[in-house]
Amino acid sequence: MFNHPTGYGLDFEGEIPALAQLFADQLTCHNNDVTLARHHQGLRALWAAASPESRRQLLLFVSWGARESTASDTDYLSTADQCARAFAHYASSWAEQHPEGDVEAFRAEQHSARLAASSLAFDRDELNASLEMVLLLVSRSAQPEAQ
Repeated sequence: MFNHPTGYGLDFEGEIPALAQLFADQLTCHNNDVTLARHHQGLRALWAAASPESRRQLLLFVSWGARESTASDTDYLSTADQCARAFAHYASSWAEQHPEGDVEAFRAEQHSARLAASSLAFDRDELNASLEMVLLLVSRSAQPEAQ
């Protein structure tokens, strides 16, 4: 699941956007309650089964989506929240420095957020924290307008 035959969990066939949408749907099913969604067994199993590369790419993807969020200081006070804010802030700063850049460039370029995302994605002991981060970032991502 979410592993490319080469062993690189890259974004083939829109895997990362689809995974982000699945997380957003699960968050909606849990009334946008990150704590409830984080404890959903299917979501936890999916996060654990995803390749580390896919987890890294999803962290970066949802960071990009949350780059314009303005989370208040009273939303969450967990370590995962502090990290999620840092990822969103880094994506925002990167976007300002690279006005022609897009999410694909942000995910591909070597920078501090990518290194941090790699560290989290490959750390199996921190799966719960990284899952919480993804859900927080998804909850702060700009939602596409209804058509």
